[in-house]
Formats: sequence, structure tokens, C-alpha cells
Amino acid sequence: MPSPLWRSQKRIALIAPAGAVDGAALDECLSRLDSLGIEALPSDNVSARHRYLAGHVDARLDDLYQAYGRPDVDAVWCLRGGYGCAQLLDRIDWSRIDAATRRPLIGYSDISALLVAFAARGLAAIHGPVACEVNKLELEDPELSARSPRWQAMTSIAAVIDESQGALAVTPWGNVSPASGRLLGGNLTVLASLCGTAAALRLEAPSLLLLEDVGEPLYRLERSFFQLLESLDKRWLNAVCLGEFQDCPVPGSASSIAEVFTEWLAPYDIALYTGLPIGHGERNLAWPFGAQGRIDGARLSFTRAPCRMIE
Repeated sequence: MPSPLWRSQKRIALIAPAGAVDGAALDECLSRLDSLGIEALPSDNVSARHRYLAGHVDARLDDLYQAYGRPDVDAVWCLRGGYGCAQLLDRIDWSRIDAATRRPLIGYSDISALLVAFAARGLAAIHGPVACEVNKLELEDPELSARSPRWQAMTSIAAVIDESQGALAVTPWGNVSPASGRLLGGNLTVLASLCGTAAALRLEAPSLLLLEDVGEPLYRLERSFFQLLESLDKRWLNAVCLGEFQDCPVPGSASSIAEVFTEWLAPYDIALYTGLPIGHGERNLAWPFGAQGRIDGARLSFTRAPCRMIE
């Protein structure tokens, strides 16, 4: 019998706002969450499919409203990423998502588009593993599983829900000074795809930009980073923190991703940090999207308003 995943029992609403969820993967996910002490309540349309999407836009919106209409859940957890969240953004009726409840939306990758929209409206959001990644835990050996980076990533979600403070390790790139600001970012390619739209990421206060990506060669990463950087008000950008860039090759170049990115940051005197434990690999520690953060040395600390808990 596996150990509980989180210290306190949670009731979680599950939605699929982006890519379609495989039926067998969903069944395994629900079974595993139950065995790990998490009561998961899937919305009605999580098994829907339209092409490679988890149903038509209206079905995915209905599930979002249904999840936030539940008075008895601690958070809303996305089952997977993929593609499709951006299609929802100009259709969401934000009056149906009550900011006062502080129930966070949890996810990453394509979910970055929703996290940006939530944070822009003062809604609680957590950048962290999606629910179906519980299927990758080695539950047959609880001791081995509990020591794995993926288990630590999964347990970090509850820490962000329950606690108002936390920290992640980073590595300064060159000589940098302490920096502070609002924690924003997510998947680089997704953020770049929002540029020029009403849903684009905007900096309106001192900010720290946290980035990760997967499966993109260096030239595409540079293209996306340049586009994103040029779209932002750089007066508010105090630092960029790079997480893992999983399976991102650098063919035909002796330069690393950090070297390329710092070339574009240097004219604006914007600090760069690497080694942030977030991304599409096993290390994907949760962090509160939109919270206040500070980088001092090799530590990124954050403070945020507490999430709403079931009474």
C-alpha cells in the first residue's frame, strides 16, 4: 500500500482544458490518486475528444465552470497539457470563477496560458505537475518512489497549497545582484504563441520570469525568447530564471541556451539564473504563479496569499 502523497487529505476537481486524455490513462490516474489519499472528482467531459483536443471549446469551458462551481474542493488540477488552453481564453466568463475562494488552478506546459490569465485577474494558480503524471510514480516500491524527484515534485504541490512561503534553488549566471518581483512565466513556446493577442503575458510591476520548454531546438527557443522579450515592458523585468529544457538540442551551435538568452538580456542589464527545478522532466517542483519572489544568491524564495481550504 503506497504512502499518502500529501500530508493532509485533499479533495481535488480534475479538468482537461487542453489535449485529449487517454481513457486507460485516466482510469489509472483516478485509481492511483485514490490509493495515495486524494479524492479526485473529474468533471463531466474529461473523456471527451475532438481531434487531439479534450472536446470542443464549450465542453472544456463547462468543465472549468463545473470545477469552480464545486464548494467542496481544495484545488482544480489539470489532467494534462498538450494544446488547447489558448482557445478558451476569450470565451471564459470570469464571473463564474470566484477569486475569493483562492482555490488554485494547477498545471504547466500548455496550461501556462491559463495560469497567465488567472494571475492577471488575481486568481490563485500553481505551476506544477499535471495529474496524469501520477501514473509515472513507482508505487510498487514506496521507499524508492518517495526518494524520487518525481515524487518530490508531486508532494511539492500540497506544500504550495498549504504554506504561504517556500523556496527553490537557482544558479546565478555570471555576476548578478539580488532581484525581486512577481513570479510569472511557464512554457516559453506557449508564452510566445500568446504574443500579440489579448491574452499575452504583460508585466505591470517588478517581475521575475520563470521559463521552461521541451522538444525545441535552440533556434526555435531563441526565436520564441526574442519574440517574448520584445513583447514585454522590460522596465519591469528584473530577472529571468531558466528551468529544464528537456530534449532541446543545440545542433550547429557551440552556445548553450543560457549563453544565447543572456546575449539578448545583457543590453537591458537583466539578470539570468539557471538550474531552476521546473520543466518536463522528473524535476518539476511547484511554485505559486503570481506570488512575490526574491532571488538572493542561489535561493529563489516566495511568499503568497494562502489558498482556500475546505472547512
